[in-house]
Amino acid sequence: MLHSILELIFGIVLVLFSALAFVNAIEFLGYRFELGSSFVGAILSPLFTSLPELTVFLVALLSGVRGGDEIGIGTVFGQPFMASSLSYGLVGLVVLLGYRCGKRKNPRLRVDKSLSLPYLFVTLLFPLTLIPGFFGGKFVKLAFGLFFLLSFVVYMKMMYSRRELGTMGEAEEPLLARIAGVDERWKTKLSFIQLALAVLILYYGSERLVSAVSKISYATGISPLGVALVLIPAATAMPETATALIWGYRGMDTLSLGSLVGEKILYSTFYPGLGLLFTNWVIDDHAIFSVITTTFVSLIILYFINRDEIPWQALVSGIVFFFAYAVFVFALHR
Repeated sequence: MLHSILELIFGIVLVLFSALAFVNAIEFLGYRFELGSSFVGAILSPLFTSLPELTVFLVALLSGVRGGDEIGIGTVFGQPFMASSLSYGLVGLVVLLGYRCGKRKNPRLRVDKSLSLPYLFVTLLFPLTLIPGFFGGKFVKLAFGLFFLLSFVVYMKMMYSRRELGTMGEAEEPLLARIAGVDERWKTKLSFIQLALAVLILYYGSERLVSAVSKISYATGISPLGVALVLIPAATAMPETATALIWGYRGMDTLSLGSLVGEKILYSTFYPGLGLLFTNWVIDDHAIFSVITTTFVSLIILYFINRDEIPWQALVSGIVFFFAYAVFVFALHR
């Protein structure tokens, strides 16, 4: 068991480091080739920032480990659950702390109403991911899989139509270039090298992470889906959660919540689409718990967005679901 926990930690470190290196390289290449902030921000950014989850998802399906399908499905249901419970709860507490420390003028969050669109997508689509699990059959899975992928395309098109014009601001130079201290002509070449290395390390780290989750699952008697729903998102969602906390503390409310809801769209469209096409899509109580939590909290936030202010207590309410799930899984061994 100790070996599995150490393997889990090792995998988490590799995944986080390689993800940061990947994003650093791709942002520089986007700037260097003048792809434009609208294209990178509206289309590529959500896919790149969720690259760790995507890699873990694919490795879980292809690695052949015990419970691989369930770990992959747990990854799909895990990130929205963690964002809706623990991440939002921590943002609410940080908002209160920022207000008490004088960093914020108001303990209520003021966000742009444009955020109502992604929350509406999550609220409407994420519950539909349960239907193919209850009403099996290849045709049902295929139909819903294609529907979710099409929904992702529609959402990206809608967001792209609202894009900001103009080119990207100057990006940070690649990590390898900073270490090597090279001149301008080498920076692009090193960006591609860094990109390739990051992908290789990310794949290896994901293998270790998936292997550890499988071993921990069978050692504790908890389903692979249930373990993956907590452990994988807790590791891979760290960067965006940390960013959301910083922005919430400083009073940058739209950025704070926007950083958390952006990837939830992928888990309501793109990832379920892939999962339905390439897994058996067998769900259990853990997936249902995730959908109930995510939908409930999203409805609360959507309600307050349309009222122009979100009280910090509305976000903190999500923590109740996190501790309830922890008891459900780790205390009751469900």
